[in-house]
Amino acid sequence: MPGAPFTVADTLELPSAACAACAIPAAAARTFGRRPGEVPTARRFVRDALDGHPASSDAELLTCELVTNVVQHATDAGWVTVAVMRRGAVVHVDVIDDGRSGLPHWREATGQDEGGRGFQLVNEIAQRWGFLREQAGTCVWFEIGR
Repeated sequence: MPGAPFTVADTLELPSAACAACAIPAAAARTFGRRPGEVPTARRFVRDALDGHPASSDAELLTCELVTNVVQHATDAGWVTVAVMRRGAVVHVDVIDDGRSGLPHWREATGQDEGGRGFQLVNEIAQRWGFLREQAGTCVWFEIGR
């Protein structure tokens, strides 16, 4: 399947407001509870943080998918932090949770499946993406630009 390169690393320490793999300071970061009602709030947070950036809509969509993954699958997580960084035309977003069980993984969704397309969307829209998993939790990140 064509798409962005996929990167995995597993031995880095996750800071509370930015993905350690990228060492990119967050221009804006906010922590949310791991609840379904927080997904639209996280999406609005990204929209506000990007303030009209051309990649804002795509960043909102991908963030929504990743925060939804945390809500649905990181059952031992208590919180999720979204960190957003703008570098010219490039937007970098980290979605970090404190869950310690399981790993993010690709699922092949069929036409009958109601879920399983989140990473497929990330892979198609993002220029680069990946995840880090270590004792403190998980960070899934992506970069997009126009």
